[in-house]
Amino acid sequence: MPSTRASPSRPRAICAALRHGRKMLCRRIGAIVSGPDDLVAHGFATLVAAVEAAFRHEELIMETLGYTHLHEHREENAVVLSALHHVLPEVERGDHVLGRQVLSALLDVLDLHRLSGELALTVAARPAEVRARGHAARATLHVATRRPSSR
Repeated sequence: MPSTRASPSRPRAICAALRHGRKMLCRRIGAIVSGPDDLVAHGFATLVAAVEAAFRHEELIMETLGYTHLHEHREENAVVLSALHHVLPEVERGDHVLGRQVLSALLDVLDLHRLSGELALTVAARPAEVRARGHAARATLHVATRRPSSR
């Protein structure tokens, strides 16, 4: 059976595209949180669907890159989606306070998730000749793989 792991020619571009997608999702959440109450109630289900799509996209990219902690990443995504689906009926019935609280918390989770996901993709997509030992070394590996800019 052939491997699904691909060797991306532009891992930075992939990471940048994922970062952009996450930023757009966070802007959309922020607009709903700061909008009128009826926007929270009516926009919540559509936003949950957008989060699901964004997570699927990220997981596909991570799978393609051969990210070794994909299972754990999917578990984290499932917990977030479960929480969103759990409160969805209440928010749709008009509990805009709960909706705002959940969306504000979601922004925080996505921000943390973005940082860990970006680090994971950077490490997964690093050149084969670069090796790192230990958590601290892997956490700063992006500095070692960065090419000096010509000024």
